[in-house]
Amino acid sequence: YMEVFMKNSKQHLTEAFAQLQDAQINLKHALDNSEKLNNKERIKSNLYLVNEAVNDVANTVANYQDSHDR
Repeated sequence: YMEVFMKNSKQHLTEAFAQLQDAQINLKHALDNSEKLNNKERIKSNLYLVNEAVNDVANTVANYQDSHDR
């Protein structure tokens, strides 16, 4: 009965992916709106890492094997 409300691994994964995409958008806005160069550089560095994470997780989602897959 409780299992109906529990997320499976793939649902957690796709939710994390959506949250990373939100972070990506927010960091882009932060970069566009920052004025100080040192802030811009740090945000750019964060954005690079989040972009990498988005790509990696997208790949994991695309290649995710459900329990019934071989």
